[in-house]
Amino acid sequence: MLRATLKSLAAHKVRLALTALAIVLGVAFMAGTFVLTDTVKHSFDSLFQQVNAGKDVVVQGVAPYGTGGRGAFGGQRVPVPESLVPTLRSVPGVADAQPAVQGLVTLIGANGKAITKHGPPTLAFNWNPNAKLSSLRLVAGHPPQADDQVVIDRSTMNKQHWSVGQRATIITDKGPAQFTVVGISTFGSQNTLLGATLVSFTLHASQQLFGKAGQVQQISVAVQPGTNVDTVLNNISKVLPANMEAVTGATAAQQQASAVNSFVNIFNTFLLVFAGIALFVGAFLIANTFSILIGQRTRELALLRAVGASRAQVMQSMIGEAFAVGVVGSAIGLGLGVPLAIGLEGLLRAFGFGPPANGIQFLPRTVIVSMAVGIVITLVSSVGPALRASRIPPVAAMREDALVAETSMRRRAIVGGAFAVVGLVLLVAGLFAHVKSPLPLVGAGAALTFIGVATLAPFVAGGMARTIGAPLPRLRGVTGRLAEENAARNPRRTAATASALMVGLALVAAIATLGASINSSFSAIIDRSITASYVISPSGNSGDGFTRAAEPVVRSAPGVVASSPWIQADWHQVRTGKQVIAIDPAAGPQVFSIKMLAGSYDTLAKGQLLVDDKVFHDDHFHLGQLIPMGFVDSGVTQVPIGGTFKTNQFLGNYVVSDTFLAAHVNQLVNQAIFVRTSAQTPQEQAALLASLHSYPNLKVQTASQFKADQKKQFGALLNFVYVLLALSILIASFSVVNTMALSVIERTREIGLLRSIGMLRKQVRAMVRGEAVIVSLLGAVLGLVIGVGLGAAIVHAASSSGISIITIPVPTIIVVLVIAALIGVVAAVWPARRAARLDILQAIATA
Repeated sequence: MLRATLKSLAAHKVRLALTALAIVLGVAFMAGTFVLTDTVKHSFDSLFQQVNAGKDVVVQGVAPYGTGGRGAFGGQRVPVPESLVPTLRSVPGVADAQPAVQGLVTLIGANGKAITKHGPPTLAFNWNPNAKLSSLRLVAGHPPQADDQVVIDRSTMNKQHWSVGQRATIITDKGPAQFTVVGISTFGSQNTLLGATLVSFTLHASQQLFGKAGQVQQISVAVQPGTNVDTVLNNISKVLPANMEAVTGATAAQQQASAVNSFVNIFNTFLLVFAGIALFVGAFLIANTFSILIGQRTRELALLRAVGASRAQVMQSMIGEAFAVGVVGSAIGLGLGVPLAIGLEGLLRAFGFGPPANGIQFLPRTVIVSMAVGIVITLVSSVGPALRASRIPPVAAMREDALVAETSMRRRAIVGGAFAVVGLVLLVAGLFAHVKSPLPLVGAGAALTFIGVATLAPFVAGGMARTIGAPLPRLRGVTGRLAEENAARNPRRTAATASALMVGLALVAAIATLGASINSSFSAIIDRSITASYVISPSGNSGDGFTRAAEPVVRSAPGVVASSPWIQADWHQVRTGKQVIAIDPAAGPQVFSIKMLAGSYDTLAKGQLLVDDKVFHDDHFHLGQLIPMGFVDSGVTQVPIGGTFKTNQFLGNYVVSDTFLAAHVNQLVNQAIFVRTSAQTPQEQAALLASLHSYPNLKVQTASQFKADQKKQFGALLNFVYVLLALSILIASFSVVNTMALSVIERTREIGLLRSIGMLRKQVRAMVRGEAVIVSLLGAVLGLVIGVGLGAAIVHAASSSGISIITIPVPTIIVVLVIAALIGVVAAVWPARRAARLDILQAIATA
């Protein structure tokens, strides 16, 4: 049987190669994802080890509401009193202790525009005079000695063609100011840190510009040579206040790397989902190919039974073929994963966000998981066809019309219905039930639903194929009629082929529906939540925010009637992290639609809290109730509820005044400023922008422009997802190619007879193309119906988040149908040419 298996593989190598290609692509994506994320993790681990290499001990504030030793929301910690520095220096065994302050600023380039990127920000530090305790190395000039002096990284200096002694404009929390460049630095051996712009000031200037006098973020400690670090660590811990902690430099590096690795793990999971989708679609291709091959080899397999092969041996032979396909496909995919990861890393570097170069990480886990997943999926997909092959009776060897026993339609209905019902139940539970981790339920539910629909598809495939192909007879005559009948006469095969496309296109339709609904809902939210004439926001990294020093400039601009900052900040209630929005208490109602339901808006100016009606009722709050609002920089403050307002997505669940928030957050920045003017004209917008000439990092947009800009950014994310889904659609197109090629082989005699009675080669090609288009459109229709339904369900489940308008993406649906038809045309090129080139006499003589 081993010899028979090897000969079968050799006889069908082209067809099995197309099948293996599905595994190759899916495994390559999976392996590439592992290699990329492992490389990024290793690079950051090495980077943070380098950053903390000279720090024997790090003194830092505790994370008041964080997990795993990190502060919530990216590592927020209680500020450290600068007064601890002399205390630490007096601890036995301490050689030196240096304070560290860090913030975000905006550097104005040589062209007068802000140096902004959609990746790395501009980071500001105080210059550390102790080289052992600092990652920055001075390579030219001298350290900053006055508050108007700055050191800039070598990468930025080279790009801007600057030299030591030049003046540079930097926008800080205090507004734009001129600084003299007195030195050039590197970050360890790198010119900069992951593409970021690095600037360094004096300690006093750093505290004044983006901190708070008398406070720092951490203190780095160097231990005297020959002194035990653990002993010094214990001595330091004894002199620290209750909300401070001392850790080794290695522990600090692990904490910092852990925060980055958490994000990398999310990115890893995101990419692996699409690798899984590609392999899931590939499973349909594998099962369909093996089913067709078994149908064409009925007599061959029956002969094996006739000469003594048992059912188990026949099944083992088929499983052996699948195993060989899985091993070869997975191995090739594993090999392609490395160059794919290198390409993705290069793409990240092209955008200025690549990890520090530290070598590609190809871990054993990558090999084991990638190979195992590829082989298991291939084997599982082949079990059904192998079982059917083992049931071929020996007598079938003597019959020319012998067919493989197919699963009964009744059994198919029961099995498919069960899969669909269980899948829908899991989907409903994941989308609508309040479960801790809904994503696994939604994923499993969607997969089972697709399997159920694919199993039930033969019940409708014949009728749908005739409906979809109905125009072909009128367009192509007899050729079109034959294409329609060929697609409809074997509904099992047609449905199996269409199912691969169905999955990929269903996901496209679901995401398109979700995206269109989010855009529509977002537009509605802006229209009903904002009454401002203009929105001022950063032109680069919107997440970084911008200085509050721009607010008085905006208020004094011509035509401005009212303006309010929009500031988002983190706070915690006990150990639960939350967010609050801060606005101007006087101008808020003039730029936002605020409908008070109870209490008074005026309490905002008195330092009280406004809560939206949903949270107010769900948490059973009452007016005057004291809410313990905890802030990292100021601790816990009891804040009374002054009123409740009708839900406004732009204001979130909790609203305070900007002056209240400024008293509790050290580095407070605006995310946007909303402006009301006397007359909304292009001239007025230009005048407002001109008044902000000192802030080239800001842009002025009308409400409609702001809305379009947000949609554009979201559209870029959708396009990225579509690109990832394109891999699954590519694999599905191989399913059409494989099926049509095998169908031509199966119908060799039939095609020969058609040619003998006058059918031209171009008509044969047209017939095969027509059949492929019908099959592809069938998959598209099934996928669109399921995808739109799934997308609408997700939108409905997310209605409490403000996504309340279900929008059907009609243009996307039309594009998907066109793409499906093109897939059919392209996929049929090779099978159609092969069919047209068949020798008529040999084809007729084929048994």
